[in-house]
Amino acid sequence: MPVLSAEEVLTIRRREPGGSFPASVALEAARHDPEALLALLEEADWQAFEPERDLPPLRDLLADVEARHGVTDAHRLATDRLRERGARLRHPYTTSGGDFHDYALSPCGRYLATARGMRENEYDGDGPLQVWELATGRLVNGFDLRYGAGWPGYRDTVQWAADGTRVATAYCTNNVGVWNPFGARLNPFGSADVTDGHDAAATFALAPDGRRAYIMMHSGHEVMGCVAALDQGDVFYNDYRLHNKGPEPGMLTAPLPEEAKERLKDDGFGFRRVRWSRDGGRLLGHGGAWAAAIDLPDGRLRWLTLTVGDVAWSPDDRRAAALRPGRSALLTVLDADTGQPTGDPVIQAEGSLHWGMRGAEARLAVVVDDGGGVDVYNENGGHRYHLPIATTRRNGKGFFDGQERPWAWEPAGEFGACLTGDGRLEVWFLGDEPALARSSETPEGTKAVLWGAGGVLVLIGERTLRFTDAFTGALIGDFVFGRYFDGERSSLDEEFAKLFGMFHADAFPLTDSSWCAIADPAIEPASALVIADENQLDGLDGVLAWTIDRRFAWPVRWGWLDVVSDVETARAFLCR
Repeated sequence: MPVLSAEEVLTIRRREPGGSFPASVALEAARHDPEALLALLEEADWQAFEPERDLPPLRDLLADVEARHGVTDAHRLATDRLRERGARLRHPYTTSGGDFHDYALSPCGRYLATARGMRENEYDGDGPLQVWELATGRLVNGFDLRYGAGWPGYRDTVQWAADGTRVATAYCTNNVGVWNPFGARLNPFGSADVTDGHDAAATFALAPDGRRAYIMMHSGHEVMGCVAALDQGDVFYNDYRLHNKGPEPGMLTAPLPEEAKERLKDDGFGFRRVRWSRDGGRLLGHGGAWAAAIDLPDGRLRWLTLTVGDVAWSPDDRRAAALRPGRSALLTVLDADTGQPTGDPVIQAEGSLHWGMRGAEARLAVVVDDGGGVDVYNENGGHRYHLPIATTRRNGKGFFDGQERPWAWEPAGEFGACLTGDGRLEVWFLGDEPALARSSETPEGTKAVLWGAGGVLVLIGERTLRFTDAFTGALIGDFVFGRYFDGERSSLDEEFAKLFGMFHADAFPLTDSSWCAIADPAIEPASALVIADENQLDGLDGVLAWTIDRRFAWPVRWGWLDVVSDVETARAFLCR
């Protein structure tokens, strides 16, 4: 049974079908005339407004109008109409949750899913799985998960389905669950606990359809692991076949070839990191010193190659790169279909491996240890050039350094972004001749950079999250987590003890020394009510946003808020 939030239960309503919303051509014609734009929006059939189709172009248009004319009546009217359609006031700060454990961009690059653990020294708590819109740098949806999401040091604990309609995470230590990232239901479509109580996050690979996952476990078969359903409620299975619940997972029953067992010096093989190929037919990954490709559904070993070091797979599943450690470290690029090298190994200083795509061609970046720069290769292992970047030591080379992502490819593959050892971000043009395009400071403790759609860079630390324009450096969103109430820092903190009912659950930090609160649920008559320090009103737009369909964010400065400075005024406002 789906579990809905109180807000969703209270705002469910029947909507009558309408006509058509003004096309982008009509809106463009009114771009330079705020009065004409206002008239057009006043006459529009807002019942026919479809957020996925109509909101992004309208939001872009109004942003341009604001830059030319400031916030106009057209902005305020559009905000009113969206609120009438159920837009909800939201902020990103949860009452639970600790450090960022993992993160992943959606396949379209327009959304970011982040997993956070419990608070430090907390044994029995929650941590959120949150979904962010890159274009606005704002939270649009979230789910509080028991014992937190992800796992310290582990990567690949957040994965998206190929079409972006589902997102999976490892949570509650042993479980893997899948959610609708833009859905109202708080519980997952389904979850699987099959790792026999292993005291760490499950190693898993989400199927492209988002309905099942390969999960590493000791199965009693030579190829370890199983394929468990993630859309049929809870699945529980252990090697002793006790307390089983839900549909039984499918085991990989094909035996290993004798040659493979002789090479492994073992009668079994399991993955340490693994991914499900985009065509749905293979598992690609490595375990220990070996890389392998395994055919589904029976688990027949397609190939096995000794790599010694970790393996990185190209986004198109056509190539794999392995960097063997040692005094003379060797980089080898493999054909992912056969496991055979595409060329001779080359000497390469040790570092972390990062694939990207430039059109149909894969490209590889090696972020070298200890400030040694970045080497760029073509998809067959041919060296293109060396970038003299003073690279960060936090380069994510080790298995337990999963939060560290020092390099990000632009989706088109023409640029790359790299974190440096002195706390900067460098953006490089990577055409025939590389060139430094921009350099800027990063938040202290930044561990990862991701490059999404629309030229948006995401900078992530243990408790910091920043969204910026990749080419101008313009700030889109900036958040610091982990602040706590301190009565000596803000007079508003004294009000926290008086917070009542719907306000007690959703108080949040605005700065290091001031706090705010909105209602939970934020619905009429409290839909726009905010308790905030009068001296901090300018900061509300950087934290709050109206969210539409839990998919899009809308600036609060384009409408109005009912801002009060204390609890008693809020109480009087609700009772009037």
